[in-house]
Amino acid sequence: MTPEDLYDFHFLADAQISPDGSRVAYVVRAIDRDKNAYRSAIWLVAADGTSEGTRFTSGPGQDSLPRWSPDGKSLAFLSDRNAPPSDAKKRKPKNIFVLSVGPTGGEARQLTAFDEDAGDLVWSPDGRQLAFVVKDAKAKDADDDGVRVYDRLRYKTDEGFLSDGRRRHVWVVDVDADDAGGEARRLTDGDWDDIQPAWSADGKLIAFVSNRTDDREKNTVADIHVAGVGGGGWRLTDGVGSYGNPQFSPDGSVIACYGVAKAVGSSAKNVHLFVFPARGDGAGRDLTDGWDRTVGSTVMSDMRSHMQTLPPTWSADRSRIIFVGSDQGTANIYSASADGGDVRAETVGPHQIVSLSLAADANHFACVYSNATDPGDVAVGELGRAMRCLTDLNGDLLAKRHISAPERVEFKGADGWTIEGWLMKPRGFDAAKKWPLVLQVHGGPHGAYGNGFFHEFQVLTGAGYAVLYTNPRGSHAYGEKFSTACVGDWGGKDYEDLMAGVDHALATGWIDTKRLYVTGGSYGGFMTNWIVGHTDRFRAAATARSISNNISAFGTSDIGWHFWGYEMGEASPWVDPQKLVERSPLYYVKNVKTPVLILHAEQDLRCPIEQAEQFFVALRLHGVETQFVRFPEDNHDLTRGGKPKNRVEHCRRIVDWFGTHA
Repeated sequence: MTPEDLYDFHFLADAQISPDGSRVAYVVRAIDRDKNAYRSAIWLVAADGTSEGTRFTSGPGQDSLPRWSPDGKSLAFLSDRNAPPSDAKKRKPKNIFVLSVGPTGGEARQLTAFDEDAGDLVWSPDGRQLAFVVKDAKAKDADDDGVRVYDRLRYKTDEGFLSDGRRRHVWVVDVDADDAGGEARRLTDGDWDDIQPAWSADGKLIAFVSNRTDDREKNTVADIHVAGVGGGGWRLTDGVGSYGNPQFSPDGSVIACYGVAKAVGSSAKNVHLFVFPARGDGAGRDLTDGWDRTVGSTVMSDMRSHMQTLPPTWSADRSRIIFVGSDQGTANIYSASADGGDVRAETVGPHQIVSLSLAADANHFACVYSNATDPGDVAVGELGRAMRCLTDLNGDLLAKRHISAPERVEFKGADGWTIEGWLMKPRGFDAAKKWPLVLQVHGGPHGAYGNGFFHEFQVLTGAGYAVLYTNPRGSHAYGEKFSTACVGDWGGKDYEDLMAGVDHALATGWIDTKRLYVTGGSYGGFMTNWIVGHTDRFRAAATARSISNNISAFGTSDIGWHFWGYEMGEASPWVDPQKLVERSPLYYVKNVKTPVLILHAEQDLRCPIEQAEQFFVALRLHGVETQFVRFPEDNHDLTRGGKPKNRVEHCRRIVDWFGTHA
């Protein structure tokens, strides 16, 4: 496997089973190497496996988010087709289209014509309308001279760059209009964002997610709200927690959702399954209380940016609620009793469910699943039974390359805690020889490695390196005590866990102790910076989108003011600033002797590039061998969804840096 092989991968997403369970629509994303961009199309495949997948939409652009109409006769989707010519550097807006899936097919009919991307697409139960989310239109007299003035704390996000003050709201559009498009009308309004709409079974109400608290500028609350399609509405949750993905019960009496009861520090906590009375006239119930794992797929991969979340869905007999959950490096389908408790796995295996959809019978499903040797394919099945794979999108490429299958390892970290990890052997492995080892450190810190595919890992094993990746304390899906254990202690016992993993790998006897390397991104970059300031055991290091200075990150990161305040144990630049300093890798730069490669995207607002700049300058001043590689145009998501050439170059630079220091 080489860095350039990235160009030949197909990236699969969003498998959607038809209501009758007979077909699956899914999105295939590929790279246009000449344009250094992505293109995507919607494909269809028979659920019984009697035929191969066929391309359903065409064109050079991007089609995504396929959604079956309730009668299964049409697909709504988003596309940037028909978008007016614009600056080549600007992304074309995605609007809503509908296309018949019948034998006659036909042309896709455009329903909306916004200048911003539509999203969160969902059909009304009667199939006559679509609810969606779109950003407010830009004022005709908006000043375009580039000067930006802000009076709000939340003025930037890594996903959206600098704010223009416009908000996202819920809209509905008629589907049964003429070819000129349906009549779109805004359902919600106000100085807040409204997202993730969900219809009630009678089509009279829409639940959605919003933060309308008085102190919303300074908190991370997300509430479930309900709006009447004809007007009126109410808040369902308490203005304290962080909730999302609402779904009405079939009888409309309750709304299920995912969330945490207190928004502060929510990224470190288990996500639970809740139900609330739909009329907002009672307290909610936590249906997964006592299940010490987390809702959602937390397993990381460099094949995709984000996992897709299936809203909680009732079983056919309404006795159980179905969701995706994560447990120790895996992500599977689970269900819980609608009365609470009795959580059980509906699928099992060393893989991750990336996206999931259920047929109308709430029993047959389609999913995108991935494991450590397969970046993603479509599978179907029945709850409680084995899955069947329908596609083999990357089979030809993988058959021509050496693919290293990780071996699960388990060892004792700090305080005798059990730590899980995986060890990949290099191409041409011979136990009688000594091999170099690369320690990979994941981001988050509350993400998790596991049974997910990494192009970068396979490139390293193909280049002759063993790769070790582990889930030290702080990682998700090992219980909340475990995932919160690094809070206030970055660089403490999490560092000890990582070093214990290296020691465990060395005990195999075939690792060369003089050729150890370390790399990681985001929190993994922080930890890489921390490691080289605390040990000289690594021959070279590559730090990506990293943090080096907690003081400046507090104010320059888009999430710094609340994230660091929690993760550093309530320390801030004015409350216990010495702790922020002492937990900053920059503070230990005088100890660094390891050659360091620094990789960073220039538009990263999660871990701003000034963090890399500070570390680079400090290393150079102290005479440490270092290179600083800056990637234009991309943000924090560079290695998972950035410009293809930047992704390839990022991977190549790491391999070359380690090779130079062999």
